[in-house]
Order: sequence, then C-alpha cells, then structure tokens
Amino acid sequence: MYIVFGSKKNVYKSIPMKGIEVIEKYNYKFFDEIKLELSIAKVIDENSKIRVIDCNEKNCENLISVKFFGNFKDVNDAKKEIESLIYYGNLKTKLEKIS
Repeated sequence: MYIVFGSKKNVYKSIPMKGIEVIEKYNYKFFDEIKLELSIAKVIDENSKIRVIDCNEKNCENLISVKFFGNFKDVNDAKKEIESLIYYGNLKTKLEKIS
C-alpha cells in the first residue's frame, strides 16, 4: 500500500512515523510559487500514523492513521492521483521532483 501526504510551509508539517517509508517527494508549484511539498510513501505497517504539526499554534499536533492518506497499489498510481488533482485547464501548475 502506498499513500500521499503533504506539508505546507509555515502552515503545517507532516512527518511519517515508524512503519512508513518515503519513496518520492515533489514540490507542487502554482505559477512558479511552491504551494505544497508532497510525498509518496510505502506503508510497511498499516497501523502507522502521520504526525501533522500546526506551524501557527503551539503544542498543536495530530497523529493521523495512514488509512486517511489514500490506498494506492504502487508509486505510479499515487503519482497519477497527484497529477489529477493539480492539473486544471490552462493554469500554470507544475510538479517538480525533489527526491
């Protein structure tokens, strides 16, 4: 099982916990400005969680089960889902691989 999760600078940060292996990372750009960092990860333990930290509130974090981040059979399916969400008409969007 593969999942997709993201972090938005100065808004929230998502950190994979034990049992989740990040495979690829991308920057989503909208009119050349980075809006979101997206990660595709392999779930090794289905009981694993993603830690989501609010960057604007002290002591505000949540542990969210991987079941809420999609359920893709492989990296390609996860990437296709990301692409279907970011491309819209003639808007200038870009997915840039960073690792």
